[in-house]
Amino acid sequence: MSLLAADGHIALFGTPEGDSYSLPLVCWRDDGTTVHGLVLHRGALRQAELVSGFRRYAHSNETTPSLTPAQPQPRYAGTAG
Repeated sequence: MSLLAADGHIALFGTPEGDSYSLPLVCWRDDGTTVHGLVLHRGALRQAELVSGFRRYAHSNETTPSLTPAQPQPRYAGTAG
């Protein structure tokens, strides 16, 4: 497993009320088969996909769209390069 810097990447989240927010990625975790972004959540590093409301990864220069439960968004993991 390797940890890679994730400068310029964020994880997008949605709330049940339809609001959206983002958290900056601290690093990527590469387990050999998939790559996952890690965020600082409640004082600990957590895999973004496991935090409630995760929608997708994005670059920090993207605007945070309004997400609602009726509008599912694709979940993907890019590379840190």
